[in-house]
Amino acid sequence: MSWSSGQRYCRENFRDLATVRNVTEKQRVQNLVPSGQWAWIGLFRDPNFFWSDGSSFFFSHWDTVRNLLGSMEVICGAASMHRSGSWRFLSCETTLPFICYSEPVKKHVVKTTMKIDHPSVNMNNTTVRAELLKKLQDTLKEKGVTGVTLKWREQPDGNVFHKERKRQKEEL
Repeated sequence: MSWSSGQRYCRENFRDLATVRNVTEKQRVQNLVPSGQWAWIGLFRDPNFFWSDGSSFFFSHWDTVRNLLGSMEVICGAASMHRSGSWRFLSCETTLPFICYSEPVKKHVVKTTMKIDHPSVNMNNTTVRAELLKKLQDTLKEKGVTGVTLKWREQPDGNVFHKERKRQKEEL
């Protein structure tokens, strides 16, 4: 699968693509990578380094082979068993196996109502939704809440947000 397809699968069925924050986690990932292959982990660059689950990027284990990235701005990280679990960036569309967090996701659905002061704002615009989701994630992080992945639930019509219908006053 591509990196984004692997990420989607991991988020729907587990927690997220694997994040590697230390040597112990690197060893765990290395043991899961199929022999002689590369496998997607949660690392990506757009243009800075990020982990898919929002974890800080401090630990690294880069492959000694130079990454030939050309003009690609968005690239995704893969780990290799045959190269001591080292990492390399590849085109995110490359088909590879992937590694998810092992614990099942505890899903909680939160339904909320928002009042928008500017009626011209389209809450279903992907950029608006992404900015709002980032702001919510940052707020949780500021409050000390970690290990949470937020995402929008799309309705059958493809939208996340729906305008509340005004209730008509009942006539007596």
